[in-house]
Amino acid sequence: MTLEEMIAKRQRSWEKRHDLEYDRTLVTLAIRDIHKDKALVNEIKEKPWRLIELAFNIVDKRQKTVPFFLNDVQKDFVQRLESRTNNKPFFVLKGRQQGFTSLITAIQLACTIVRKNFTGFTVADCQDNTLSIFEDKARAPYKALPDILKPTEQYNNRHELKFDKLGSSWRVATASKDIGRSKTLGFCHFSEVAFYQCPLADLQKSIGEALTENAIVVYETTANGYNDAKDLWDSGTCENLFYEWWRTAEYTSNDISVLYNLKNDWIIRRVAWLRAKGLSDEQIAWYVKKFNSYLDGEHSIKQEYPCMADEAFIATGNSEFGEEAVVGQIDRFKDLQGVKRGYFEYTKRRTDNPEDVDGFIIDNIQWVDSPTGEIVIHSEPIIDEVKGSKPYTIGGDTAGEGSDFYTAKVVDNIDGDTVATYRCGNTSDDLYAEQLYCLGKYYNEALIGIEVNFSYAPTKRLLDAGYTNLYKREAIDTYTEAKTVRFGFKTTVQTRPVIIAELKRVWRDSLERAKGGIEPDVETLREMLTFVKDERGKPQAIAGKHDDLVMALAIAHYVASTQGDHTWKANEDEENILEKLFNLKDSVAETVRSEYIEW
Repeated sequence: MTLEEMIAKRQRSWEKRHDLEYDRTLVTLAIRDIHKDKALVNEIKEKPWRLIELAFNIVDKRQKTVPFFLNDVQKDFVQRLESRTNNKPFFVLKGRQQGFTSLITAIQLACTIVRKNFTGFTVADCQDNTLSIFEDKARAPYKALPDILKPTEQYNNRHELKFDKLGSSWRVATASKDIGRSKTLGFCHFSEVAFYQCPLADLQKSIGEALTENAIVVYETTANGYNDAKDLWDSGTCENLFYEWWRTAEYTSNDISVLYNLKNDWIIRRVAWLRAKGLSDEQIAWYVKKFNSYLDGEHSIKQEYPCMADEAFIATGNSEFGEEAVVGQIDRFKDLQGVKRGYFEYTKRRTDNPEDVDGFIIDNIQWVDSPTGEIVIHSEPIIDEVKGSKPYTIGGDTAGEGSDFYTAKVVDNIDGDTVATYRCGNTSDDLYAEQLYCLGKYYNEALIGIEVNFSYAPTKRLLDAGYTNLYKREAIDTYTEAKTVRFGFKTTVQTRPVIIAELKRVWRDSLERAKGGIEPDVETLREMLTFVKDERGKPQAIAGKHDDLVMALAIAHYVASTQGDHTWKANEDEENILEKLFNLKDSVAETVRSEYIEW
């Protein structure tokens, strides 16, 4: 018999008898047969986790001891473990009680039993869980194994199992910055990593030095807000595995009457969304009952039984744009990468005007596809033979104080949709401005408004290059009270709430359309998710997060609403456009020089 056939035989026997003594005898006979077959022995050594369904027991949610047969999400994880082709850690983000701590502990126990010189380690979030993992999820299943499977013990205490002849061991400890030093580890399980009371970076330093070259590392947790675990999830260093609650088969209820008297607006919307995802009434009824059991239903159920990875990390519960709407958009666009990603190449040359010492001309603009490019094109610019050119606006936010990124958002003035996104951390004012010049040209001479709080240089660079379709504001001289025109957007205590309010209005209105919201860029949506009111009531990114893209989007929509063209532009031939730009450049040159000197 193969291992699969032995497991199937155990499952059929249990379904028929539900007799632990009979099951134990059956397991013992199966292990004896394996010992006689060298091929089966080698298969178990290569994939020790096969022993779990073949021989292990577990205490189920009704506190009954039963054979450890894997559920759907556990099977998925084992398949990914078997198909592992690199040394990237796994990050398992899951809902409550899906059985991952039990599974990963059982995997390590199986490895300890059958492999020579195996060293496993589990890091728990607190002392109570340290004891529970060892006693309930390791020692108890180990005791229940047939004696034929138990190696000669060297240690079997409250924190460690060690087998002297195999030279293998597994131990568990509570998270602290010095654990793992002076150890060699082939498997490390970080259990409930989002709840550690010490910095994750300290743990990674101490344990990282102990890991063998091909060590298996598993971070596993329910979410706990935006902390070190969320940063690790976002870093791209792990193979991220998210398991929705509905993938656990027992999460169903036959009492579907709870679906007919819904009063909470949030759960009404969520039920409709779950139905659209194809869930059964029995699954949704279970979810609604769980929601009703929480005093703060919406907040707790998102964290304990999340429907999407980004939703799982929400702890603040007060995104200015509404968590439900933003997460829905993330789910909609998470697998879309835009039409293309890349940057612009171009040439530069001096102007023919000797008096214009800073002037230059950008031409030979070419788009370059690049998977690491700073620009994502979500929708191509539109030029219609009959209607003309569609109008666009670009809002820009430079890498000023408290910001690490230069950003820009291009919006469609007719529909309000975002059509392109720029985000770059490693650039300079002039290179940023030149990419926006090309982006503006690409989008039908788009109106550009860049924040000038920390640097006027990008705006001046655009003017020096002859780009004159720029956002203008009035400035009043405090001495003469004379009004002058200034280029670029200035964020102040007066303008900031205005542009955020405008963005919220546009976002809210867009959600009522049949096609959904205006924003397709997932990175921007994630910033929107963490854009909240602080303790003083000021909307901004939570600690450790960014709002550069949100602010660029807010500037773009405000600039579009106040100075943007909301009608199609009649088509002009290239000669007339260039002539218009050339004439305008001379008319603003003196204003630009005086403003830059003043700055």
